[in-house]
Amino acid sequence: MRDKYINGMIRLFLMTTIMLFLWNSVFASTEEYNLTSGDTLRNAALISSIDNISKYQTSVGYWNDNFFQDLLGKKVMQGKDDYVTASFWLQVVLENTKKWWIIDIYHNVLTNKSRNYRTDLLTLRLSIEKQTSIGSFQFGSGIITRGNYGGKAIQNGYHKLFDIEPVKLEYERKNDYGLIAFLRYEPVLWRTEHIIINGYAANSYKASIGPSNVRAGFEFNVTNCHKSKSSILHFQIRSGYIDYYRQGKYLSSMFDNGFSYGILTSWGCINKFNIATWITSNQYGQKQPHYGISCTFGWNGSRMSDLSDITFP
Repeated sequence: MRDKYINGMIRLFLMTTIMLFLWNSVFASTEEYNLTSGDTLRNAALISSIDNISKYQTSVGYWNDNFFQDLLGKKVMQGKDDYVTASFWLQVVLENTKKWWIIDIYHNVLTNKSRNYRTDLLTLRLSIEKQTSIGSFQFGSGIITRGNYGGKAIQNGYHKLFDIEPVKLEYERKNDYGLIAFLRYEPVLWRTEHIIINGYAANSYKASIGPSNVRAGFEFNVTNCHKSKSSILHFQIRSGYIDYYRQGKYLSSMFDNGFSYGILTSWGCINKFNIATWITSNQYGQKQPHYGISCTFGWNGSRMSDLSDITFP
């Protein structure tokens, strides 16, 4: 039964990816894009010659606290496989005149081996991101629920693929629901044609079940667009401090405060797709790394991958 569930999830993911790619290939626009000094590099500084045209894009992503690689018979870069052990992400973006309407869905698989239970977080967040000459603003709200949402089958199916012992933890029985509110501001501190340095501050409040948090720090971005305007490369470094509050009974031992940093590299063909990979350290305050990958399908969208999207919950 578990194997059928895992195979079904894999097939669904592959079918969704293929359908998104085919849809994009059919409906992608052939408009010419140009760099403008009024846009930050975080959003790739790509806008159409027709500013009021609507643009769409969809991203799928995954990150884990383990990156297994068979090197001389050994597993390298192996994490604790605990707390926020795996996360899945789906994002749909509608862009119109330097404003983004964003739908994010997160599925976080959490375990607590020391206390012998597991739980999942499932979140739907709606937000608006606005680009200005002094930086970007994002605010939104949504719902979050904690309970059994298939994380156990996903985790142990993954372990089976890599011949790793299953994690035999049962779900804590009580399911909880709550509302969330989110606010983020990234002021531009210094800018050149290809480099931008900005600060960031964000507050993610999750009523009732947590984990709410406040983040602040700095970002360094480098973006280079090919002279043919057909591809773009983006490199981002982020460093800052995170403080968790209102974590709730079942999550308080899974998150902690502390300094964290992340490195992201993304490459994409304008108007087609974008692939990003990243590494973060102490992302959830538990002194462990996370490794991630995402793929974005364009539909004319110009919003590049960013570490702000994956610093969740």
